[in-house]
Amino acid sequence: MIRSIRRFLLISLFISITIASSITAIGNYLLDKSVIQPYLDEKLIRFFNIIEALNESVNIDKDIESEVETHLNEIEPSTPQHLIFQVWDPQGKLLFHSTNTFFIPLNDVPMGLSDKIINGSGWRIYSDLDKKSHDKIVVAELYDIRNRFADAIARNNAYILLITYPIFGILIWLIVGLALRSITRVTNEISNRASTYLEPVTPDNIPIEIKPLVSELNQLFIRLKLAFDRNKRFAGDAAHELKTPLAALKTQAQVALKSENSTERHQALLKVIQGVDRSSHVVAQLLTLSRLSQEEALNDIGPIDLHKLATEIVAFLVPIALEKQIEIELVSPEDDIMILGNDTAIGILIRNVVDNAIRYTPENGQVKVELVPTEDSVIFRVTDTGPGIPVEFRERVFERFFRILGTTASGSGLGLAIVSQIAELHNARIHLSTPSNVKGLQFDITFPKINLISG
Repeated sequence: MIRSIRRFLLISLFISITIASSITAIGNYLLDKSVIQPYLDEKLIRFFNIIEALNESVNIDKDIESEVETHLNEIEPSTPQHLIFQVWDPQGKLLFHSTNTFFIPLNDVPMGLSDKIINGSGWRIYSDLDKKSHDKIVVAELYDIRNRFADAIARNNAYILLITYPIFGILIWLIVGLALRSITRVTNEISNRASTYLEPVTPDNIPIEIKPLVSELNQLFIRLKLAFDRNKRFAGDAAHELKTPLAALKTQAQVALKSENSTERHQALLKVIQGVDRSSHVVAQLLTLSRLSQEEALNDIGPIDLHKLATEIVAFLVPIALEKQIEIELVSPEDDIMILGNDTAIGILIRNVVDNAIRYTPENGQVKVELVPTEDSVIFRVTDTGPGIPVEFRERVFERFFRILGTTASGSGLGLAIVSQIAELHNARIHLSTPSNVKGLQFDITFPKINLISG
């Protein structure tokens, strides 16, 4: 688990630079050796050319060895310490050789470049014939000098690396700090917020890598704000809707306490019961409305047999319809009619629509529930013989607590608001119209249809 991005980046980058620098140093060392060796071979050949020129120009009476070494020392001061040379005539007689080191005959070495072990040390040798005298000239250089030369270059590279390593560390620290500054800014912005401030984080100057995180955080803030607003609205709605019923309950209870007439007391208690029922209905509707919101996805989505669900709910509401002598019927095809959704929410929708039709239909009226399948949808239709809804109010009836003036039926004004939210959550369309008999209301909800293929 990464506990600190800064620490992880610093350690990872330091390790990466160390590994890369080590590989580079090793590669440079090997590369230097491969480049240095040909260069030193060319230098050895130049020494041969110098000896060849001196062999032709120096007077035989002079000290040839000293003359050669003097010329070589003028060109390369360190030459006498690691270079030996010998000159042999065509008959195999040694003419002269270097005097600063031991003497081992090298007249048998092959022409050109070759290697030879002398007294346990490796030597690089170049030999060839003098173009004029045909004397064999042999020049040898100690390999140890060559290796020390390559080692010195590698050591200098290591010194440079050690000097620049702290600079790399400071640069990495600054770069990582600058890269993480945006995260620090977002963190400070969130930490300095009040608990009730749920506005989205400003997305300006945010790196691409953390934009998804900030975007999801903003979505969370939006959901929390909507949830808080919904809870606040629920509290306000509950206070608004329950204030009058509770006051009425208190009044009727006081009437029952003060009344000496049993009939009046009975009537007052009945009104108390009715008030309790109304308050319970309002609370249930408010709770349902608070749980349903357009910003939240539905849970437990699955296939729903709309025919079966509608049959159960209509059967549950039949006693209420019979109390008002309302004829209620369900018309549905025999085939299963399947939609996709949450069965609890769809059940609330059906109950509210049918219950609303029963409430607003006068006695001896009719309520007809139909399921009309089409090619790609299913229409849930409820037709009643009530007063209907004027065209100018057909959109407003879905607003919270909106009720048409002059309405005598009991209700809280929340039922159709709940129906609208459930329909939107299920991508369903609502359409209100006047039925063909020009009386009452036709309430259509069109659901997307699904086909179940058994295999």
